[in-house]
Amino acid sequence: MREMRTLLALDDTGDAEVFVADTDSRHLESDLAAKRVQEALHGHAAGRVLFKKLDSTLRGNVAAELRAVLECAPSAGVLLCPASPATGRTVLGGVVHIDGIPLHHTDSWALENDPAPEDIASALDGLRVRHVALASVRGKPAQLRARVAELLGEADVVVCDAVSEADLRAVVAAGSSAPTQPVWAGSAGLADALAEELRPGGDIEPPPPIDGPALAVVGSAHHASREQADYLAEHFAHTRRLDARDLVDADAAALARLAESLGEDLATGDVLVTVDGPVDASLARGLNSALGEVCAPAAERAGLLVLTGGETARAVLSRRGVSGLRLLNELEPGVVLSRTVEPQPGYIITKAGGFGTPDSLHRAVNAVRGKVLAA
Repeated sequence: MREMRTLLALDDTGDAEVFVADTDSRHLESDLAAKRVQEALHGHAAGRVLFKKLDSTLRGNVAAELRAVLECAPSAGVLLCPASPATGRTVLGGVVHIDGIPLHHTDSWALENDPAPEDIASALDGLRVRHVALASVRGKPAQLRARVAELLGEADVVVCDAVSEADLRAVVAAGSSAPTQPVWAGSAGLADALAEELRPGGDIEPPPPIDGPALAVVGSAHHASREQADYLAEHFAHTRRLDARDLVDADAAALARLAESLGEDLATGDVLVTVDGPVDASLARGLNSALGEVCAPAAERAGLLVLTGGETARAVLSRRGVSGLRLLNELEPGVVLSRTVEPQPGYIITKAGGFGTPDSLHRAVNAVRGKVLAA
């Protein structure tokens, strides 16, 4: 983040100029998710700018976790905008849109147990919510500052429209001028605008030279990830398409055999692991746990890990014993290169599932390896 030393901690260890705690709470019961957030803030929130990362499509325990944040910062309201224009996520009329289509008219919640909320306020049950329309965001800066400060004083959460990076910068400028610093809540778009406000013009670290085979694990069931896996399969030496139900039902011995065979494949080239078949929401945790069991041992032989889907990345890294990641570079919007904090560092590319073009993962791997792709 803009020349700021950034640590993403998978457990409560370490510290940095920017400290990111992964609560792994999307699929938890709401009260346990709230407890995880409070535990993450304990010892790290004092004197810091607080940013609560949200899924750009509002999945997870959004309301419960924001209530937990407000309990830790009772004097500040939440300034919320999950827009990420670079990945097709915008907010208009208080409604999340994906590539111009309202969230509840897309299939982004197809694997969830509940329907997608029709607007952001619907996902914030029990919280006092106010809305700043796009016309105000794009109005006179002094008026926007006054409006945001006023609403932060009377609401728990202030939702701002944004359809461009310029809109997000305007929201950040207004919130930063409030008498009491708000808690920020959003996705990568708002985080980037806030980073620019905190450290203008900072450069990102160039990728290091990385040798050795790549192991890509595409656990997301989103159609964008499936397309990226298919494209990557055309360029990797080996592809393992694992059946979702077989993985969930496999015993420890079967998973160990799969892990050993993946390691053998890595000895002769890059390996892609992807999941075939429908993935029921109730099976997601078990599936990701099985992927971790299969892929983590093989990952020790890889020079580069490529992990798509947040739960997949968490499962593989935790099973491998990784306690945290130092963020190095954003290779393209939403695609991040990191290295592990352990004495024998490993390099990791992570990407959320629901965006990007078919060649996004392939471009990221080649960028790290210093290869230039023909236009």
